[in-house]
Amino acid sequence: MAVEIQFPYTVPPGRLAAACREAGVECVLINMPAGQLDAGELGLACLPGREEQFAEAVSQAISYAQTLNCRRVNCLGGKVPESHSRERCWDVLVANTRLAAGRLADAGIQLLVEPLNATDIPGFILSKISDGDELLAAVDHSNLALQYDVYHRRAAEEDWLGGLEQRCDRIGHIQFSDFPGRHEPGTGELTMERLFDLVERLPYQGWTGCEYRPTGTTEESFAWRKALLARRRA
Repeated sequence: MAVEIQFPYTVPPGRLAAACREAGVECVLINMPAGQLDAGELGLACLPGREEQFAEAVSQAISYAQTLNCRRVNCLGGKVPESHSRERCWDVLVANTRLAAGRLADAGIQLLVEPLNATDIPGFILSKISDGDELLAAVDHSNLALQYDVYHRRAAEEDWLGGLEQRCDRIGHIQFSDFPGRHEPGTGELTMERLFDLVERLPYQGWTGCEYRPTGTTEESFAWRKALLARRRA
């Protein structure tokens, strides 16, 4: 079994690592520090003038990932501030992502970037899957891959299954939740069995993780998994 920890930085890494060992789970993904979340920031990578803070965030993410024995770190690109053009922020994003990809490669950790969607996250610099493609091409580093969230792709009105299949060789991690609402499977319109069947057919070797808001308790929200396994056994 495995877990993702979105932002682990309020807890000492050794304490988290001990908790994972005690629970018998592997930590497979953390996010890089993403700035002032309570002020609406969602990533430092594209922010002009914050390059030193971004470099510090890379160091902190590496330290946590190494202690947790976590092999993947997601870098949130950030929102384009009104004081700067998207073009200027894009140049900063490319330079910072290239720096992070190299430093994480030296540490044996894969760097991921995640396109979100402009409806839920207005102003986010990577709002379409094509933005992620463009960033990978611009950075041109073997240690950089996509984090592919099917909810964000559907919310962006993109082909959530076809986009995954087309980019299988560029994807380092997959996340899922239903749409709309970002709740557990079975609460919306997405047929997750199609996703799981596709992932099994593809030469994808990474993790596929739940990232949803349960409509009830966490335990209750796993009813979809029991139903899915029962259908497959039948």
